[in-house]
Amino acid sequence: MKKLLLCLTAIAFVVHASAQIIPNGDFKKWDEYGCLQSWGCNNDADCKGKVTKADKISGGAKLTVMHCVDPSKEDRSNNVNISYDDLSANILKNKKVKISFDYSYTPVGNDLAYVKIDVDFEENADNPQKSISGMFEYNSNKEGYLKTGAGQHMDCYINFDPQGKNYNCPDDAMANSIRTTFGIMNAPGTNDVHKGTTLIINHVKFTIK
Repeated sequence: MKKLLLCLTAIAFVVHASAQIIPNGDFKKWDEYGCLQSWGCNNDADCKGKVTKADKISGGAKLTVMHCVDPSKEDRSNNVNISYDDLSANILKNKKVKISFDYSYTPVGNDLAYVKIDVDFEENADNPQKSISGMFEYNSNKEGYLKTGAGQHMDCYINFDPQGKNYNCPDDAMANSIRTTFGIMNAPGTNDVHKGTTLIINHVKFTIK
């Protein structure tokens, strides 16, 4: 009876987690400092507006590279990013965390847009000598670069033991935090990003598959 209760509790937890949605994942809420509510962004005092609303009605976050002029500094343009790192999930060996979103990307020059995922796993109590690392897939590949064009879609997956065959790994792992970062950066071999490069992110969702 005790084992049955434990199984039912585990199933209930997984079902609950599978329905979890990232707060403000449609990017319709903004704070008084011009950043997305529940998210972090790198707008700063002398270069406001790098992250702005894409559309007041349907939502979305617009990341636009801007060259900023400040009398005390050289002209510069920063990389642009938004990030969220408060998600947590109990990930089973045969399960994946899925992060999906829609986007449009319009680069100038060879600027790159990307999504990056970082996971902080709880220590493995059964085998503290064995560290647990996340495995990431971005649209079935290991690169997080986004395609150019409008109406694009990206599915990202995280797990900690893809085949479920590593006996050193536990049956499940608690991811204390899952940071999802979207950004624009300069291409390899170039020194800076270009003014006008734009990335629009919509409808971010978080589920366990």
